[in-house]
Amino acid sequence: MATSAASGIPQPTYQDGDFVPTHDVPFSSELDELIAEIRAGQAPNIGRFCGYCSAPLGQKETCLVCGETTDVTPAVDKIDRELAQIYQAKRKREGLYVHLAAWSGILLATALSILMILLLPGWTKVFAIVFLVLGGYFAGVFFGNVLIQGFAYRAGLNMFAKRWAQWRASSGATRSAG
Repeated sequence: MATSAASGIPQPTYQDGDFVPTHDVPFSSELDELIAEIRAGQAPNIGRFCGYCSAPLGQKETCLVCGETTDVTPAVDKIDRELAQIYQAKRKREGLYVHLAAWSGILLATALSILMILLLPGWTKVFAIVFLVLGGYFAGVFFGNVLIQGFAYRAGLNMFAKRWAQWRASSGATRSAG
């Protein structure tokens, strides 16, 4: 278990650059997608979920995300609302970073286009307009998707780990005990 020395908050584990769910940071991409579908009204909040981390269990007796077994922590039939909000907050954190980076790329391309309009002579200013459209698009994609995506994902996981630990300390521990 990797924890932050100052705060005691578990840190996400990475293997070969990829996140690996652990008992201390049991983020489930499958549960993340399901919560997004539930919030969009495309799926019901009912099923068979791990009693510890709420990852979908199906007919399995051992959770593939956190490793808990149903005889130690009984399965639940709904996803806790606070846990769903933690997953939603992770998505929002990632989105914030990606959108800020994409808009930074668009603004950079706009500034360069304006500079080109000021410096280029006569009809060659058309290149500035073409650069504004194409450069803005490609700069937004590059900054938002390529450049910042990994950082945004890690920032989201760090926020998830912190909020997960707080949630487990406040309500999660009582949920699995009762």
